[in-house]
Amino acid sequence: MSSYKGISNSDKQKIISALKARGAGSCPRCDDSQWTVSEYARIEVQETSARDSNGGATIPAVMIVCQHCGFIAQHALQPLGLWSHAATISSGTTAQHEALA
Repeated sequence: MSSYKGISNSDKQKIISALKARGAGSCPRCDDSQWTVSEYARIEVQETSARDSNGGATIPAVMIVCQHCGFIAQHALQPLGLWSHAATISSGTTAQHEALA
């Protein structure tokens, strides 16, 4: 059983600040502006469109959810300044929360 307790309040504030600094706004579906920082994610990157592709490369991301309609947006952490690509390469398997700036 995992001991994961969700994104820390400190990390949530960093994510919110980064999104606000970049002008993130209302939901593209319902135009509401109430979002919840949900969970970290890794988006798998594939070399081809084959269903059985085992690419291995991923994009570290965070999911945010519209409180009104449930739309889920995913934001890559590196462009937000919240993921150190160099830290990931040097350790090979850096945990997502360890690489937050």
